[in-house]
Amino acid sequence: MFGFLSWLKPITIVFVLTFFTEIITSVNAQADWRRDIGIFRIGIITSEQSVEALDRLEPFKLAISEALDMDVEFFRASNAMSLMNALADERIEYAIFSASGYALAWASCECIEPIAVPRSKDSTDGYHTILISAPDGPKTLKNLIGNKIGVLSKNSITGSALVTHVLSQDNVFIGNEKTPFITNENGEKTLKAFSAGEFKVLIGWSSMTGNPSSGYSRGSLRQLAEAYNIPVRNYKILWKSDQIPHRTHVMRKKLHGDSKTILRNTLLAMNEKDPVAYDSIEPVYGGGFVAGRHERFEQLIDLMQAQDIQIKTAKETLPLQ
Repeated sequence: MFGFLSWLKPITIVFVLTFFTEIITSVNAQADWRRDIGIFRIGIITSEQSVEALDRLEPFKLAISEALDMDVEFFRASNAMSLMNALADERIEYAIFSASGYALAWASCECIEPIAVPRSKDSTDGYHTILISAPDGPKTLKNLIGNKIGVLSKNSITGSALVTHVLSQDNVFIGNEKTPFITNENGEKTLKAFSAGEFKVLIGWSSMTGNPSSGYSRGSLRQLAEAYNIPVRNYKILWKSDQIPHRTHVMRKKLHGDSKTILRNTLLAMNEKDPVAYDSIEPVYGGGFVAGRHERFEQLIDLMQAQDIQIKTAKETLPLQ
């Protein structure tokens, strides 16, 4: 095979052999990670029993399969805990979590890392939980005590649980008998009750970008302005969280570096190069993917570690985010 090397100097022969050895080793390594994985499995949370739920995601699966040059299958899960266990046991390589689902999964096993987060059409890739005071409500956090607080969803980790945890670190305690949470049948009715003055404080959400006078681009303040024709300037934001990413695409941390690079590059270019695949997996967020960063979840991870919260579903329950 290397007969042509006979006329080369010994040092050149060593260099050439080393060069070919490195190429062969690299090719073998790339083949090995695909062989080690076998079939690349993507965890999806779906409550639908028919195969139609996964059939709609077929363009996304095909795009990932072509990019990785290997077979891809969906792993159907009924809740976030099932996905977390599958990742920890290395039964799947990839999953999609809400921000709170990612935070709990990482706090549980530290075995994952974020790949990408989808953007909304307003170019934001997250939102803030905010504490809104009515025009005649408390003006500061210290005046919050003694007021009823409306909650859009009692099950939202990024809502009342997050606010309660963060404020308690400043010795402001809410969600108790003195300062109770108030919920209605749904977030829309809670927002309507707040606009009608039934309570003076609301735990809502906002993109916190765009025109403040119109309630920003998305969120509770904008809903108040549009649905109930209430000037946003009448309300005061007493507190806001760190930006909470939209639902997050994650992978196992132990995956080979080449596979991680392929996945990231594929997702970041997907909305432009394969919009059908993008829309099949992200029909709500139409702005394409941005790179995921672990540090964006630190506030939620701190919440999980402090309270050991167990999530029953990976669907983000904060309405209309």
